[in-house]
Amino acid sequence: MAKKRILRKLILRGCAAGSAALFLMMGPMMVYADPDIDDVRQERDETQEELDEVNATLEELAAEQEDVEAQIEEVSDALTQVMAEIEVLEGEIGDKEAEIAVSQAQLEEAEQRALDQYEAMKIRIRYMYEEGEYNYAMILMQAESYADMLTKADYIEQLYEYDRNMLARYQETVQEVADRKAALEEEREELLGLEADREEEQAYMEDVIAELKEVSDDYASEIRVAQAQAAEYARQIREQNAEIKRLEEEARRRAEEEARRRAEEERRRAEEEARRKAEEEARRLAEEAARKQAEEEARRMAEEAAQQAAETARREAEEQEQRASEEARTTAENSVAESRETGTITTTSSATYDISSIYAANGGDTGKAIAAFACQFIGNPYVAGGTSLTNGADCSGFVFSVYKEFGYKVPRTSYALRSAGKEVSGIDAAQPGDVVCYPGHVAIYIGNGMIVHASTERSGIKISRVNYRQYTTIRRII
Repeated sequence: MAKKRILRKLILRGCAAGSAALFLMMGPMMVYADPDIDDVRQERDETQEELDEVNATLEELAAEQEDVEAQIEEVSDALTQVMAEIEVLEGEIGDKEAEIAVSQAQLEEAEQRALDQYEAMKIRIRYMYEEGEYNYAMILMQAESYADMLTKADYIEQLYEYDRNMLARYQETVQEVADRKAALEEEREELLGLEADREEEQAYMEDVIAELKEVSDDYASEIRVAQAQAAEYARQIREQNAEIKRLEEEARRRAEEEARRRAEEERRRAEEEARRKAEEEARRLAEEAARKQAEEEARRMAEEAAQQAAETARREAEEQEQRASEEARTTAENSVAESRETGTITTTSSATYDISSIYAANGGDTGKAIAAFACQFIGNPYVAGGTSLTNGADCSGFVFSVYKEFGYKVPRTSYALRSAGKEVSGIDAAQPGDVVCYPGHVAIYIGNGMIVHASTERSGIKISRVNYRQYTTIRRII
């Protein structure tokens, strides 16, 4: 039944395997135009969903292949036992054949003894009766007395009785030996039947193992196809991420260029205005004072105007950056505002986590908001060198991006984070939002002895206990 179930699954997946092969042939033909960045992000998300489905299929195939391998091992163990039983039966059959040979020799010996006894008895009877009743009477007449005659008659009767008893005993012995030989022959036939049954069972098990190995090989082939499909999806995601990065970089460059152009125009207008005013002032002063004094005054006023315009532009840039940071912090805090009331947070993969312990812990509201915000991305992937909270980040990239959403600039590497902010005396003094540093790794403390961190490529972003390994220091950024 298990073999039929496995074969049905392989047949149902045949079409999927064919589609995967067609996809791999057409995959290199896909090209990108210059789409809008939102379109590329949507394509990237759709590709990620397809990759997740392929990975889920890979896990299912691996589990089913492991089940088949377990069945192979189970049948192999049973086959080993059957072969051992066959070997034992062969030994028992040899023993029975040896016993049958012994019984055959005993039977022949007993039959010969019975025959010898029978021949001896016939000789005595022939001797006794070859002269008829005369010899028998002569034996009795030769008796010296009546008692002697009775004794001789009794002797003759005892002689006959002895011959009959011995012959009967030998015949019984012959029958017993014959019965024992027949029983041994029957036992031998039973052992031969058991051996034939075990050999048939061995052949069946060997056929089952061969079929299971063929099914396992089919699973391995399908896994290779799915792995190739997953690799192709991963390649597309990398290309799409690169395209998104390129479009983002172009948008950033355009924004910077526009800002520089506007700043330059403002500077030129300011300088032009300052120059114009300086010239007017110079002309006015020239009328009132000497030419040299007027020119000096005009130059000074122009420099002051230029400095003032530059200072104004700098202040505006700082104010714009501060407003952007405040807006980012407000957006991040709003995204977790409801979690304070419900005590739960919904991740970007639609899973729900209990984070009531974050708000029950000691510490400030901003640190708790940072800890709750970080929990939104549980289940997202770990990507070495990445800083994307949704598409993948490493440990320090995860901490860097979470704090960035709240307008804080922290170091990008786990090594530099060891000296960021100020040191916390120990885990008992830690508060939600603090950064826990380990050798070569960092995490965000969420209270109740727990952390959230981008762990490994295998487990991604997840929650762990703070003491799952020895930490080196705890840093408070806020």
